Amino acid sequence: MEIVNRTTLIVGIVIGFIVGLVLGWFVIGWGIWPVEWTDAHSYDLAPDAKAEYVGLVADSYRQHNDPTQAAAFFKGWTVEEMQPAFADAIVKYEAEARPDKVQAIRDLQMILGIEEAVPGPPETKAGLWDRIRVPCLVFVVVLLVLILGYVGYRQAIKRRGAAAQPAPAARRPAVPRAEEWEGVGQPPLGHFFTTYKLGEDTYDESFSVETAMGEFLGECGVGISETIGAGEPDKVTAFEVWLFDKSDIRTVTKVLMSDYAFHDDALRAKLAPKGEAVLAQPGAPFTLETTSLQVQVDVSELVYGEGNLPPNSFFSKLTVELVATAKPVEGGASSF
Repeated sequence: MEIVNRTTLIVGIVIGFIVGLVLGWFVIGWGIWPVEWTDAHSYDLAPDAKAEYVGLVADSYRQHNDPTQAAAFFKGWTVEEMQPAFADAIVKYEAEARPDKVQAIRDLQMILGIEEAVPGPPETKAGLWDRIRVPCLVFVVVLLVLILGYVGYRQAIKRRGAAAQPAPAARRPAVPRAEEWEGVGQPPLGHFFTTYKLGEDTYDESFSVETAMGEFLGECGVGISETIGAGEPDKVTAFEVWLFDKSDIRTVTKVLMSDYAFHDDALRAKLAPKGEAVLAQPGAPFTLETTSLQVQVDVSELVYGEGNLPPNSFFSKLTVELVATAKPVEGGASSF
């Protein structure tokens, strides 16, 4: 579980980095606060600005009639840049019904030796959406890939965790053969083992108590009673161990507590209505009794969890053995 949490943190950091990169670089850098150019050359202007620039140079040439000075205004321009700029300028001032301006541009074009070119289609200025459309699409695709990858990873972790759990058949009751109890005493009606491991937040085991002929007599089991702390997985500090007797029509319960819970007065008072408090410790069996049944309960393995909670306050692993027998009656015979 610690590995899963660490991996989840790493995936979250990577996703946060990519989201921040996309928002900072593409959306903010290109769309909201794009880079502003300064000290640009005249040939770096946008097409509409170049047409305006040609008109200004034409006005200067018409006033001073100095071809050398006019040519100096286009220093660094190539012919491929000048031809469309002059064509766009002519189209611009024809649309504004300024024939004098158009003629001045044609005169300037002639003295510079620029061949007249067919103007291309007017360019429209890209809006905000046009500038950020591609970055947004890239961001959505990357985000979807990350989400799908994360979901797939979580599903793989769940499948791996489920595969690591013992098969249900391995936790079914194992009833000893009758001959194994010869000379020992009354054979049990059921002999069961159940193991809880940290992370089994829905842990609740029950076992059917039956006669050798399959007659149902009752049930016994172990389930989570109380947790402490916060976060996942749940930190179990107490279990309920119970016995149901169909002939008694009641359920007897005892609360199997961690060392911390057993010695905490507030927790003991809170759990008192559920049953008698019993300290969980290996080699210290206790018994549940009804009218006709009894179950001996023994903790065969106990491992406490470690973390920020008080020591010995929650279980990392707990294995409980339950042996169900018929309650003896007077004269030494069983009730069944």
